[in-house]
Amino acid sequence: MTVSLNKKAISYIGLAQRAGGVLYGEDIILDRIKLSKVVLIDDGATDKYKRRLSEKITVCPVYIVDNLRQSLHKDNVNSAAITNAELAKAIIDLLR
Repeated sequence: MTVSLNKKAISYIGLAQRAGGVLYGEDIILDRIKLSKVVLIDDGATDKYKRRLSEKITVCPVYIVDNLRQSLHKDNVNSAAITNAELAKAIIDLLR
């Protein structure tokens, strides 16, 4: 199920980016999965990509979200992991 990012969630993602608390892309996320508190996958990614990443990540929540690329200001990114615990919790609370 796809979840929409609201302005507050986008601002939390921006704060995490400025604090250096975001991992981008499948390989980096899986290499550093223990640091991840929540993983966001762009709805525009292929179904195979979304399914593969969702199945591999079991240590934290995974959300498929609208407009992740635009929120990150990165056109080639299909997934991002938030590593800051407080910001991740705030994002999770908003996405539920």
